[in-house]
Amino acid sequence: MRAWHFIRQFFRHPRQIGTVTQSSRSLAVKIAEEIGPSKEVVEFGAGTGPVTQEILRRLPADGRLTCFEINPEFCRHLQQIGDARLRVINDDAKNCQQYVERADCVVSGLPLALFGRREKQRILDITSKSPTFVQLQYTPVLGRTIKRHFPSVKRKFVARNLPPAFVYVGRHVEQTTTS
Repeated sequence: MRAWHFIRQFFRHPRQIGTVTQSSRSLAVKIAEEIGPSKEVVEFGAGTGPVTQEILRRLPADGRLTCFEINPEFCRHLQQIGDARLRVINDDAKNCQQYVERADCVVSGLPLALFGRREKQRILDITSKSPTFVQLQYTPVLGRTIKRHFPSVKRKFVARNLPPAFVYVGRHVEQTTTS
């Protein structure tokens, strides 16, 4: 997707998208490497797919990636990836349980810092059912909130992104990952 298409969508829906640019490859790699051995991965707020594509590079042949995206234009772009392991759902992430029974890992690009308390809590309640939760955020203020749902939380900083970003990784069971 061309940068100006993404920017146009941001100005139309700033509280949905949360940033004026799509994730850099550096950020996408940092997020995707946290899926570890997961076979069933769910992505909330997949956007135009840089993280999606990195997850697919790591996902086993018998794996499944289910992406939730509420922006129809972004969904059309995601569907063009053309990977049989990818399922794109044009719906709100809060409806995840209608489509997915379980997830080994939930990856979220949702701008949780912009969400209201109830809306944020609903998303975190869904993600806490997964052994691993990876959250992209542009502010360093989410760690305490995630720690209420996951006993192990790590925060990584990615400077090579516009804007620079934080990646929070919450786990119920400690796993070794490549960093």
